[in-house]
Amino acid sequence: MAHSPEFIETIVISTRIRLARNFASYPFPKKMDDAQAEDIVYLIGHALDEFDSVESFTKYDMKNLSTQEAEQLQEEYLISPALLKSKRGAAFVSEDRAISIMVNEEDHLREQYICKGFDLFKAYERISGIDDALAGTYDFAFDDKLGYLTACPSNLGTGMRASVMMFLPGLVWNGELKKFLPALKAGGLTVRGSFGEGTGAEGYVYQVSNERTLGVSERDVLSDMVRMTMTLCDLEIRAREQMIKTAETEIRDRCLRAYGVLTNCAVLSWQEFLLKIADVKLGLALGFFETKDRKHFDEFLDDMRPTAFRINNGLIGESEELCDMLRAEAACGALPSLVRVVRRSKRG
Repeated sequence: MAHSPEFIETIVISTRIRLARNFASYPFPKKMDDAQAEDIVYLIGHALDEFDSVESFTKYDMKNLSTQEAEQLQEEYLISPALLKSKRGAAFVSEDRAISIMVNEEDHLREQYICKGFDLFKAYERISGIDDALAGTYDFAFDDKLGYLTACPSNLGTGMRASVMMFLPGLVWNGELKKFLPALKAGGLTVRGSFGEGTGAEGYVYQVSNERTLGVSERDVLSDMVRMTMTLCDLEIRAREQMIKTAETEIRDRCLRAYGVLTNCAVLSWQEFLLKIADVKLGLALGFFETKDRKHFDEFLDDMRPTAFRINNGLIGESEELCDMLRAEAACGALPSLVRVVRRSKRG
């Protein structure tokens, strides 16, 4: 089934390609001493400086970052929860904040590119260019039979994780997502929470990624991911159609009530915002609401994340109660200009 880009963007939120790499002449991060860890950070920084005419990177040392700065990087998916806890790690982030190179996480390098929407091949081509340049400067650990050598055997081979973030309220509603998991597993793919392994889903958002990295090529992985993503899109579209057919009034009421709370509240916790905005997004997907500016709506969602909200509004060190009050003000002020209720026409 062919779908328009506009419809797919109501399902696929973003695309990410991540490559795991290790230096041939250094032990894996868990076996390194502090001096070796510093060497890796220096070598990557030096190589990236040479790319300055093509890509400009900002360095973030985990040991020097404030808790808020580190958490904001994680909220933007630029660092992993594992790197967040590391005091020997660093991240190099591109000027457009699409490329992040994590250093001394589980592997020496985790190179990643994230883009809005669905474009696995574009994401691969961009991060592959950075990877090729680094490989042209340093020797990565590679075996002719096993491929790239990684700290965890599950990454052996391509060392690549391709993933898409998907908004799947329909498949959650009808219970089909759980039923589809064995088919995903058989296809070498897996479904995780919003922030990857060991995390829960945020507002019907799931990360679908490849598990198989050994004995396959990068192109094989990308092709499998495209095929399975389109299959999930088909299933999600059918589930949404079934929602309208069998429970339109109930679901419309839920979405309108969520919108009403967000635009008429005095106190709004992050957890409540997350639950209510998921139903507003569902309402947008089902045609109960409309937005003329999807980009600004997405930016609004990003700015409401806990750490970003505190930083952007000068609330570092302030109480959670004050944050909840100001979050309510922000939602009440911004949402009506971004999202409009589509009233149902009278039936004859």
